Amino acid sequence: MGDSCVRPRPPRELFCASAGELGLAGEGPGLMFAVFERGAWRPVQAYIEPENVTFLLVPLLTKNGTDVSKAAARGKLPPPVLRNETVVCFEAAPGRPAVSPPAPGLLIVAEKGGAKYHVFVARAEDVENPANFTLALSDKAEGRKPDKVELVDRRPPRGGKKGQPEADAQSVSRLSYWAAFKLYKTSTQLAAGQCASTVFDVPDGTSQVAVVLTGGTTPGTYQYTIYNTFNPSQRWSGTVYVLQGSAQTVAAWLSSGRAQYYVQICNRNSQTAAVYTSVLLKAQNQQYFRNDVIRTPRLYIYTYLPTYCSAGLCPRNTVVYQNSYFAIPGFYVDAASYIFLNIYVKVPKAAATSNPVVVYWGGIPVATLYGYDSGNSKVYSGEVVVPDSYLMHLLPTYGQGGVISIGPFIIYANAAYEVEVKAAVRRPQELAPAGDSRVYNTYVRRFRDSFLFLDKRAFIADLDFISGTGYGHFVISTKPIKDIGTSAFSYVRFYVKFYDEYMNPVYVVGDGALPVYPSSGWDDLLGKIPIISLILQIYDLIKSSIDALKKAVPGFPIISYITSAMDAYVRASEASVKAERVDPYTLRITLYTGWYNNPLTAWIIASPVGLPYYFAVTGIEYFVIEPYFPWITVFRLDKPALPYTSYGYVEYMTNTTYFPYRTLTCGVQEAGDFRPELCDYAYYR
Repeated sequence: MGDSCVRPRPPRELFCASAGELGLAGEGPGLMFAVFERGAWRPVQAYIEPENVTFLLVPLLTKNGTDVSKAAARGKLPPPVLRNETVVCFEAAPGRPAVSPPAPGLLIVAEKGGAKYHVFVARAEDVENPANFTLALSDKAEGRKPDKVELVDRRPPRGGKKGQPEADAQSVSRLSYWAAFKLYKTSTQLAAGQCASTVFDVPDGTSQVAVVLTGGTTPGTYQYTIYNTFNPSQRWSGTVYVLQGSAQTVAAWLSSGRAQYYVQICNRNSQTAAVYTSVLLKAQNQQYFRNDVIRTPRLYIYTYLPTYCSAGLCPRNTVVYQNSYFAIPGFYVDAASYIFLNIYVKVPKAAATSNPVVVYWGGIPVATLYGYDSGNSKVYSGEVVVPDSYLMHLLPTYGQGGVISIGPFIIYANAAYEVEVKAAVRRPQELAPAGDSRVYNTYVRRFRDSFLFLDKRAFIADLDFISGTGYGHFVISTKPIKDIGTSAFSYVRFYVKFYDEYMNPVYVVGDGALPVYPSSGWDDLLGKIPIISLILQIYDLIKSSIDALKKAVPGFPIISYITSAMDAYVRASEASVKAERVDPYTLRITLYTGWYNNPLTAWIIASPVGLPYYFAVTGIEYFVIEPYFPWITVFRLDKPALPYTSYGYVEYMTNTTYFPYRTLTCGVQEAGDFRPELCDYAYYR
């Protein structure tokens, strides 16, 4: 619980020293920092000196004849392993801790001018309660150099599972989840001295909850006042400082348990400020977990460099870029019990300069992979679980812009590389108890399968299933990735099956689809097809968050896409969707983009026989209208295979309690008598 009145405290002066002096050389960049002060451990500022890197945007690399330099973007990341000379800066507290640290790690006592100051450092994967810590930012900082450093080392041994999965879906039985949602009324422009306020609810089983200012918030000072309307004696107030380049800043951690919170944010800067506010929470699940999957095809990359080709010959031993990372866009998340990542990268042996390589999600190092030799190549392949302590840093910013980067590698001219990435996200359908009447009788998402169409094209194809009472609806949509490529003249197919509780397939009867609609701006058409707006609304929120991150966070790539909304019909000759049964149990949904590079959306009604227990995407194929480009099968299954199969349950449950809002369905919490088939600004909190 927070203090009833916390005195404003500007950021302390920093200490800076080399990783070698601090005992951090050889550590990965995923380090979290805390200090003991006023009887408790709290997070502090910390920075790791970044390196100059080159990001290679994978959608551009897959195009035949594309100069590799056209796919390159300069940026910065912390080194995959801290070197002796890597500078680390941190805020410290005077004295020594009176209570044991909240995780295994390294206590650093810095002496300056006869006074002693301490900071505690832990690896992110060793931290169970991230509320006590701050993840070190990748940035240069200035501070005092300690006269002397004393170390108390209680870190567990470093290790890595070389090429072996850390876990599989059957071995993970977590019942809790992290989730984030926007506070609509406190995400706004505030004049100097102006305040904005709203309320929000959290469910039973909530163990941690925080109010967070996310990337795009103008750097500066903000005052917050928060109290529990169910128990007004629970109050938090204070001042929070948003630093330049910060993807998110926690204003306050609140109490556990079901509650309704009033929150007010005030601009204490001398000029107008943009504010982006979210809620982050960890809760015990009381519903089923659905399984969403985000996947790319196996992408074959040829790093063509025409300036090194002569008379039809292209030498392959020319180094184009050192310290390079493959960057794959489209990995957006807002809630997760856990996230599996499956990575495959194949490079020439000479390109493999590091073992292991690091997988970054946005600017966060979420995994390491060890390589093995395969002929003249080096392969980095494995399955990892993203540590829980990273989820709170990924979810409020939708994965810090949703780009996964892998490296470092050397990029040679006219050489061959391969990349494939899949993410399986186990997550709740909604923030509500099981069998809740409002959720059951209201349209909610049951699953999503996202295919990143990055082979000679650049867009995201999503298949959502939403249901409430009556029929369930599939919604298929595309989000072109802005400034990278086109979605024109592409086909994508999703294969869907329904099953009973014994894993027997269920017959599907009837098929059909409405016309396809392009998307570029909200207008009256949404009122005519509200079921689509329920799916598309969250895209608009994601886009606004990513646009804000682009303006605020330097270093790693943040790639925009065209938001999905609707304003006109598309004739069937230009774009089309087709839903058909390919056998008695399988529904195939095919979307053709036509010549459009705009978002496209359609919905399909499917009618399974009886009461199916759950449904799953069992196959994806794609095709691009170009010479010699065949249909490519990404995967085909008869039955779901976890974790990399999307699935959701079809619920037929009795009504029990009243829970008057949706949250994850729209990305913004609604309250009151909202329209069940529509996300509506009028009801946003």
